Amino acid sequence: MSISEHPVAALRPLARCLSAFLLAVAGCSVAQAQAGGDAIYGVTTLDVAPGASSQGVALVKQNRDGALKQAGNMGVTLLQEADWPNRFLIYDAWKDQAAYDANEKAAHAAALRDKLKPIGGAPYDRRDYRVVAVGPARAAAGADTVYMQLHLDVFPPGIETSLAASRAVAEAARKGEGNLRYDVVRSVKPPLSHTTLIAAWQSRKAFDAYEDSTYARQFRDTVGPLLGSPFDDRLYVPIN
Repeated sequence: MSISEHPVAALRPLARCLSAFLLAVAGCSVAQAQAGGDAIYGVTTLDVAPGASSQGVALVKQNRDGALKQAGNMGVTLLQEADWPNRFLIYDAWKDQAAYDANEKAAHAAALRDKLKPIGGAPYDRRDYRVVAVGPARAAAGADTVYMQLHLDVFPPGIETSLAASRAVAEAARKGEGNLRYDVVRSVKPPLSHTTLIAAWQSRKAFDAYEDSTYARQFRDTVGPLLGSPFDDRLYVPIN
């Protein structure tokens, strides 16, 4: 350090390094908390009759409000299919299986199922999943956010290959322009060949760039021959 240099100024580079290190540790902790080994993710898909979309929105919001009050809840995301507004998806996170199971027995969960019966347009589908690869989610910056849900059903010999490919595309996509989150979860109950990917981007343009990326193409090329049912991906918009 030169005689003319102020001691505080000399310490600034060290402070910047320490700050970067602490931010990296914090980011890692958040990711680990969200992707804890005991965490359970619920995925509910439901349809209402044409013309009943507004009732569907009200029902899923009521369900979200009840779930957020439950012990062990780590968040609820409500989605409405972009080109089919009477289709909905509920994506909720729980600290463990016990918290998830308790929510399934709660009054708001029963109310959703009961109130859906007279306006339902398809069988109610609710499944629980374990973490494969879940990272921190970034807040949406505008009103153009788009979500993707991809459900994979592979033949048993291809399970590990498809899981590895899903982890790889999630890791690559999170670094892509405009990505807000990319989660990979796997069914708790048999058949264990079911995997769901849920991701979000700031805009449709960002999603289209992902679809055209090398890593997304490699992912599709890898899992395509392993599938026991069609490659089923759908686009959604968030419900606030």
